[in-house]
Amino acid sequence: MKIILFPIILLLSILIAFLKFIIKVSGMIISFLVFIGAVACFIQNDMVTGMVALLLAFLISPYGLPKIALWITAYLEVGKDTLREI
Repeated sequence: MKIILFPIILLLSILIAFLKFIIKVSGMIISFLVFIGAVACFIQNDMVTGMVALLLAFLISPYGLPKIALWITAYLEVGKDTLREI
């Protein structure tokens, strides 16, 4: 049974590592770049675009969508550990 589940556990491990990397990169770099774009919109007196950019920066930041992604990743890890125990 463990031989059959090994490829699934391996794929889940790779997926979890990739997702954690993407979460960290998106939370730091992309959020900062979107925030700089929002500041540029405010300087050019484009308030609506600036507000939308600030909302997007918050969603991309570590407090927005990455929190949900971490939650999903944690459930994938629990599933992987459960399969490993079989």
